[in-house]
Amino acid sequence: GAGVQTSELVYCAASGTVILREKRGLEAGCKAPQYSIHRGWLHMMLLATARERLGDDHVHCGHSFQSLEQTQDGVTAHFLVCPKQAHEEKKAPWHFTGKASFTGDFMVGADGLKSKVRAHLFPGEKAVFTGWRIYRGVLEIDSQIYDGKSMLLYGTGTAACVLYPVCERRRQVGKTLLNWGINCHNSILAPNLQGEPPEESWTRRVGKDEFVHLVDGWKFPEGSFKDPSIDFSKLIKDTPDGSITCYTLFDRDPTPVWTVGRVTLLGDAAHPLLPFGSQGAGQALLDVEALYTAMSSCKGDWKAGLKAYEAVRADAAGKVVLSNRGMGPTKLLKMFEDAVGTKTLAEQAQWVKENQEEIAGFSNDYRKNVSAESGHASTGASGRGTPFDGIMGFGKSPVLLVVDFCDAYTKPGSPWYCGDPACGVVGAVAESVDVLAKMREKGLPVVFTRVVFNKDGLDKGIMFLRKVPTIACWTEDNPLTHICKEVLPIEGEDVMIKKCPGAFFGTPLLTNLISRGVDTVLLVGCSTSGCIRATALEGMQYGFRVVIPRECVGDRTPAVHEANLHDCHAKICDVLPKSAVLDYLDTFPNAAKKARKA
Repeated sequence: GAGVQTSELVYCAASGTVILREKRGLEAGCKAPQYSIHRGWLHMMLLATARERLGDDHVHCGHSFQSLEQTQDGVTAHFLVCPKQAHEEKKAPWHFTGKASFTGDFMVGADGLKSKVRAHLFPGEKAVFTGWRIYRGVLEIDSQIYDGKSMLLYGTGTAACVLYPVCERRRQVGKTLLNWGINCHNSILAPNLQGEPPEESWTRRVGKDEFVHLVDGWKFPEGSFKDPSIDFSKLIKDTPDGSITCYTLFDRDPTPVWTVGRVTLLGDAAHPLLPFGSQGAGQALLDVEALYTAMSSCKGDWKAGLKAYEAVRADAAGKVVLSNRGMGPTKLLKMFEDAVGTKTLAEQAQWVKENQEEIAGFSNDYRKNVSAESGHASTGASGRGTPFDGIMGFGKSPVLLVVDFCDAYTKPGSPWYCGDPACGVVGAVAESVDVLAKMREKGLPVVFTRVVFNKDGLDKGIMFLRKVPTIACWTEDNPLTHICKEVLPIEGEDVMIKKCPGAFFGTPLLTNLISRGVDTVLLVGCSTSGCIRATALEGMQYGFRVVIPRECVGDRTPAVHEANLHDCHAKICDVLPKSAVLDYLDTFPNAAKKARKA
């Protein structure tokens, strides 16, 4: 009896003219209902369910996330803790005086819009003020909107309001617990409120005088409330003093990468949504569904599960983030205002009648776009549902190209050391050992590259050195340029010396591979954003199938590493789990068998 099953959404102008009425949920023939519910009640329902299913010992309230650490063995999250007594007594503000840490195989950061987990994974993110802010309130009234289950989207192009009931029990006795919010643009506020606010806040308490004058003269559609004396000004004035909050809207770019090592994101932490399309809760539930499905299908392989989850949701949710920048369905109010906002009621009604097809098409197109972008549409071969869904696949004659695995990246204390357990070169070298062993077991060719410059300065004209002059010391007598001992070449394996990021440029690699009849380049090495990406692009342009086993490449920071793998898979090559590469190599006979056959 908490939530109300929404029956319809009514778009109307500030004049009271109805622009569009749409059925919602079961009333529209959908398989599932649409619910409107108080946010706090929903949170408490979820908390009670979690405690019931997991047990109280596995649910810890009053904890504030601070930082995390990833190692080869697990991920540890560190929290500040509010004393239990203060938390249970709901005293505010809470004082976090304790500390606690928890370790697991993987971690899901679902800590909201200003996620500290996301900030840890992707430091330096910039949130941009949109110029909009929403004033919100809740009050009980002795009347109902139409059938008591209707929503109103109401107002103008610079002040759009939504009103809807959030309590079924109140509805059943003829009352309404009414949630309202008015989204106002900077340009219509008082001069002292205009400009970027000092902080991004969801809970700032405000007085009604900041905005109530903006709705003077607004009228609800005739018959929308049984009590005709109700108007929006009255609803705002009747809302309890001190309970109205202001939410300043800041925008963040979607990130194509949600998972870094053992940590992934969910909900607003993964895809910070502007509220114009009312998509926040729905998209978070789709995340939960996708994560559950991925983890269940991968049967305990959390790495594969997190990858599958991101593949289904990251691009899809990112598109919804971008779609909401167009202001979603509220754009319809601006369309009406621009056309007939200052006209008479009769002229407005005539415009609505003459433009019904365009009006309905606008809303239908928005809902279709969001539905297709929410991860339920066909996802194609890459699982991402984008125009970049192609797969090159494996060929018949592979080479393993080991790019720049040298001590400069793996020796602690080196200026170029990349030891991050989530993405570093140290881990990539270790992951490449069994791929290298498998190639040798099958008698398949292996080629190594090193970056080495002339000590006498003959290479100083190379633009790569001008861009990165610190590597001029990478000369033959510098031990940091030596190939890592875990993957040293053996007799018969070629080592190419290169002086630029791409392994093909200025080396005999192309001729070498053509003479061997190679059609597939299995690419391991470092760094993902530099030499690996450059080599993959060159290889694709020369007509080779390029495959990167994702565990076998490394870089300096997780965000750069994952973003480049994402782009490479989308447009340049196939980025696959190492297990897929090893399975492919297992289709070849062992070297001894080939020799006997010969």
